[in-house]
Amino acid sequence: MQINLYNEIHKAKYSEIENTYNSLNDEQIKSFLSFIGSRCRQKTKEKLERRLKIPFSLWTNYGIFSRVILENDNQINYICGQSWNDEMRTLRECIL
Repeated sequence: MQINLYNEIHKAKYSEIENTYNSLNDEQIKSFLSFIGSRCRQKTKEKLERRLKIPFSLWTNYGIFSRVILENDNQINYICGQSWNDEMRTLRECIL
């Protein structure tokens, strides 16, 4: 079963049911940064990394997060719609 970031944030904010993830682990952060941090300045990458470490209950939930898939092997994948570059920029802006 695929677990998406949108559902995990929603569960962390509004549900009393124990969710699978409360925040991203180091391997997931590294995987996530590999595609959202590409072609960014070092300061932006550092800011992204800091933001990715906060608990899901403090995140603002955006619809685009439903396309971010949390795999069981600590990898994170993204299901792209039409334009990878534009969607990565939007994803970065939502996180920042």
